[in-house]
Amino acid sequence: MTVRVRFAPSPTGSLHIGSVRTTLYNYFFARRHGGTLVLRIEDTDQDRLVPGAIDSIYDGLHWLGLRWDEGPREGGPHAPYVQSERLPRYQQAARELVEGGAAYFCFCSKERLAALRAQQAAAKQITRYDRHCRTIPPAEAADRALREPHVVRLKVPDGGTIGVDDLVYGRVEWPIETIEDQVLLKSDGFPTYHLAVVVDDHVMGITHVFRGEDWLPSTPKHLLIYRAFGWEVPPLAHFPNVLGPDGRKLAKRHGATKVEQFRTDGYLPEAMVNYLSLIGWAPGTEEEVFSAEELVAKWRIEQVQKAGGKWDRDRLDWFDGVWIRRLSIDELLRRLDPLVPAEWDRALLRRALPFAQERAKTLVELRDQLAFLFGDVAYATDLLVPKGHDGAATADALGRSARALRGLARFAHDEIEPALRRTSDELGWKMRDSSHPVRVAVTGRHAGPPLFDALELLGRERTLERIDRARALLNGGGTR
Repeated sequence: MTVRVRFAPSPTGSLHIGSVRTTLYNYFFARRHGGTLVLRIEDTDQDRLVPGAIDSIYDGLHWLGLRWDEGPREGGPHAPYVQSERLPRYQQAARELVEGGAAYFCFCSKERLAALRAQQAAAKQITRYDRHCRTIPPAEAADRALREPHVVRLKVPDGGTIGVDDLVYGRVEWPIETIEDQVLLKSDGFPTYHLAVVVDDHVMGITHVFRGEDWLPSTPKHLLIYRAFGWEVPPLAHFPNVLGPDGRKLAKRHGATKVEQFRTDGYLPEAMVNYLSLIGWAPGTEEEVFSAEELVAKWRIEQVQKAGGKWDRDRLDWFDGVWIRRLSIDELLRRLDPLVPAEWDRALLRRALPFAQERAKTLVELRDQLAFLFGDVAYATDLLVPKGHDGAATADALGRSARALRGLARFAHDEIEPALRRTSDELGWKMRDSSHPVRVAVTGRHAGPPLFDALELLGRERTLERIDRARALLNGGGTR
């Protein structure tokens, strides 16, 4: 059997990292088995469409390094791959079910359905369709359908159970009596999601359906549609949700969830793929850092966990730092280039990168750590003062440091370091305390690249200017 899997996002907003995790698992499975990966856009819910969402899907997945074999822009033997462009196929499928006695026309108005739901709710009953139109003789219903607004509903059996052997959750069953006669085709000619997804998966020859656990409650509806058509159900797997720290499904309340935001924030696609793949899946070893190619070779659906994996931004930061340090300086400069102002001297930036690469967690953090080389710095005056010291003593320490630096024959790391260490000894301060105000004065930050290298990169003149300004601030004059 040739493996064919699909990922089928809805263009209702920006690409969510939870959807990306599901997409990755489909990608790994397809590539490992030499199969075909299909992108299908599921836009049957026309009221929720967001302009530009398809571009966001393409941009986000391409940034992550994912490619597929068939899709809206790639074409393929089952084109079109946008559901709103496939309406005749769904309408024909609905007609086939009606003609075969597995579905029926329903003419109930919105007002009747609303009144029915209100009545059932008041009686504390399950709100569901009461099969009012199911008993209309087929010939009469077909004649009315030519003249009256209607939907097509599935004839759900009266009892029994229906189930599936899910590849992640194992055997799952549902009482059929809990499932109403669902709408398959709406009055505007658009299919419901449930009809469209079953028809498309069958027609496009999808061999395995891998999707998020949110779709597990809809599975019995899909199974009944497969049964109505007499089609074989492909193996199904539902992946647990990506959860926030509070154990609830990851959402905006937990911070950034959109791929485009992580890209803007300076994360590497390699780190995103690496980290997301491990949320809910484990390779069975102590290894954690994997390239996409290594994940293709290692990923197994049998190792997907039933419990939802929790999102941990600190862990993502750790992975991103690892991948930043794996890049050559030339490649790191290339990745950073779109995030820095055009006027920054690229030669100086390249010289500085090795000193920030070892500490940065994201490209944006790396950029911000080196910004002091290309423009003025600003900071709160009290940031200059190390813990346990006062402003006057700090101003004196800065003055001593400036004198030591001013007298150096060469303004280089190997002379800057011993000069500042001698100053620290003269003050009777710990080195971390005496270097603190120098770092803040020069970089505007309390952490960043190694101090002695930072001073060498900045140069003697600008270093001394910034130290003098910091002294003036501590002495009550000057501006930040």
